[in-house]
Amino acid sequence: MNANRIPENDHYYANTKWLLKLRWVAVVGQLVTILGSAWLFQVQIPMAWAMTTVIVVTLVSNVLLMFWSSHWQQPRTESIAVDYPSSSWSLILGLVLILDMLSLTTLLFATGGPNNPFCLFFFVNLSLSALLLNRYWAWAITALTFCCYCFLLFEHYQIPQLNMGLDTIRQAGEFSIMHKGLLASFLTCACVIVYFMTRLTDELHDQQMQTRRAQLLQSNSEKVEALGTLAAGTAHELATPLSTIAIVAKDVEKAFEKHPPDFPGAEDVIEDVHLIRSELDRCRKIIDRMSSHAGDTIGESIRAISVEEISMTTLDGIADSDRVKLSLPATAKEQFLSVPRDALCQAMRAIIQNGIDADSNGKPVEVIVSEVGTSWQWLIKDQGDGMSNEQLKRVSEPFFTTKPPGKGMGLGVFLARNVVGRLGGTIEFETRPEKGTTVRLLLPKNT
Repeated sequence: MNANRIPENDHYYANTKWLLKLRWVAVVGQLVTILGSAWLFQVQIPMAWAMTTVIVVTLVSNVLLMFWSSHWQQPRTESIAVDYPSSSWSLILGLVLILDMLSLTTLLFATGGPNNPFCLFFFVNLSLSALLLNRYWAWAITALTFCCYCFLLFEHYQIPQLNMGLDTIRQAGEFSIMHKGLLASFLTCACVIVYFMTRLTDELHDQQMQTRRAQLLQSNSEKVEALGTLAAGTAHELATPLSTIAIVAKDVEKAFEKHPPDFPGAEDVIEDVHLIRSELDRCRKIIDRMSSHAGDTIGESIRAISVEEISMTTLDGIADSDRVKLSLPATAKEQFLSVPRDALCQAMRAIIQNGIDADSNGKPVEVIVSEVGTSWQWLIKDQGDGMSNEQLKRVSEPFFTTKPPGKGMGLGVFLARNVVGRLGGTIEFETRPEKGTTVRLLLPKNT
């Protein structure tokens, strides 16, 4: 899973758990209210069968909802869990709340309609709809609730003990001022509740998402800082033995220059010593870069650099740069970005190097730089074997690599995504099996 991913369905799952508890309370409350009214207050309930049916339907639907939601429990740790899309959660919760609204209407229809004091529970259901669902669902359920209330005003069973003098529209034979006032006040209260509840819910959700993003960024920053410390320590520890090897190799070279060997294969030995020297020089450059760049993402100064310089500097540190085909627009010299040059170039270099390593046949890697709207885009295309869907999901995880053991540490993409993300940019991967991978790196022009 992408380390920067924020699970969009977590709040739906949490809301479902609360809704399940409230519906169990509702079932118990309905039973207690009906039995208490019939036995303690001797209230005559003409449609007891209908009310029993409503309670049974609520009970069965809650069991089904509990069973359905249990399949999504802890999706990031249990392999059997199902990560349902947000639309599925909205649909299920919306249908459940519609069922609850119709159930409440049926109960009120059998127990006095608007004369029943429990008619106020319409507003409880509306508040739940605005809290658990998006605004479109909330307003749709508000419209349904208003229709249900209109129906109760037009027709309901009268309960003598609950009669407050409000006749149905059918019984009164007219749409009286009382009926109009009740409808107007009900609609006004419903709209006010839903409007403010949806606004508060949206703002709360936005704050939660911002908090989680900040936590993810802080977590990534701590990882980058730890990796920088590790890189600096490693570079420091390796510097001494490499210096010793370099001195010894240089002494061997001088000795061969003064006293050329004449044993069989001496030329090969001399070439090997030269190779050792060149590889040591390369190691020293890498160590110098590790030492100086260890804290780039958190401490390097920001300065204006042309798009061309960024691209060319990136290629300078690549071992097989002759395999890279760079395409730059004419405006690359004149366009500047304010970025930490070394950190950004190192990030791009890691992506390009991955493309080179992905193809063992020596095919070129294309780097196409272009302007896309308000951003600069770097397209990095390799012709390797591509990645599977599972690998694509994990490509940004630290220490995950598709390379053979000993060929990579799995930190390049992780660090690159953090550097680019800090600059307001994005990195996207598109892969096709046996066709290669395309990486799209975007940086805003106002960076």
